[in-house]
Amino acid sequence: MSANKRKAIHRKFLQPRFVLEYLKHLDSDVHESFRKRFYEFQRTDRGWQELFGTLSSFCSGFKTVLDVGCGGYELLAVRNDDNAVGLDICKATLKMLRKKGFKGQVIQAACQHLPFTCNAFDCVISNQLIEHMTSIASIRQTVNEMERASNNIMIVTPNSVFRRRIYDPTHFFFFTTRSLQEHLPNFKIYASQKPPIKTLNYYLLYSSPRLTRMPLIGNLIFKFFEKLDSSKFLAWLNKKLWVGTQLIALKRAD
Repeated sequence: MSANKRKAIHRKFLQPRFVLEYLKHLDSDVHESFRKRFYEFQRTDRGWQELFGTLSSFCSGFKTVLDVGCGGYELLAVRNDDNAVGLDICKATLKMLRKKGFKGQVIQAACQHLPFTCNAFDCVISNQLIEHMTSIASIRQTVNEMERASNNIMIVTPNSVFRRRIYDPTHFFFFTTRSLQEHLPNFKIYASQKPPIKTLNYYLLYSSPRLTRMPLIGNLIFKFFEKLDSSKFLAWLNKKLWVGTQLIALKRAD
């Protein structure tokens, strides 16, 4: 996606009159993800499950948990019990989470204004959220709200060193370890999770989505890079050169 097109979408999202339309878009996007079996992919993909495992390990020592921007599947893998609360602005997402068997409470609300008292939770998690926000002010307000709700927080966002050109028009911020630390000075920042084995195909899939719509040419290119990916040298090089695909911002009570 070109920088100009991304800026145009950004400006549109910032217009107050677009808020209701955007919420409707989120609902339709959830249903589209369901039709494309995205949540089934999350359930079976090793990378997603490793990430959910990291979040689950963080939550394991705490009784009450709040997931800000919980999505339609995450809490089923991270913390599915009566002491977990999933918060999301998208109503369709919360309905799907409940329908799939989530045992905790679900709340529809904006992450910039959490409807909870101070220190209401033992820990707060947020995964793949802040890169979707439309301004640094919104990110800071959201993080401030998380800090108000708990002293133990884990925030996860894609590492742009590895995913700089990810094809998603709703990703407005691309963080590195350094830039994320600048925005979250009270947190410790870590790079986590190794890249997938098929690194070149991963880049092609996200950077050149048109290839998937050109079966003859696309399949030839994907097969060629798959052979490169399977080479021992490239596997060794990936381990040496690539940093983690995810950035984790962690804050614990003193």
